Amino acid sequence: MKRALAVLALACLLVGCGSDGVFIISFTSGTIAGDPTCRTNGGQFDLRDQGGLVLLVILTSSTQIVVGSSHGTCKDLSPNAAVTVHGPRQGDRITAQSVQVQ
Repeated sequence: MKRALAVLALACLLVGCGSDGVFIISFTSGTIAGDPTCRTNGGQFDLRDQGGLVLLVILTSSTQIVVGSSHGTCKDLSPNAAVTVHGPRQGDRITAQSVQVQ
């Protein structure tokens, strides 16, 4: 945890934090709110975080989805599933590098 905070602090010094156009790589946990929309090269779903905030999660063709210990796809995601999402966040949108289904 200390290392992650140090990296974040360094990133803030180099590119700035809180200004428009800057994104932060983050881990966000919560539940899938509603049905995911799946496409051939990705998809999207709403994520309700632990504080009740709803974020839009964008899935790309390179997003890794893990269900248990197996590789998954967007079609393996379902409403109310507990997930952890890792990826750059801009405002209320996360472009997922990985999604781990709990």
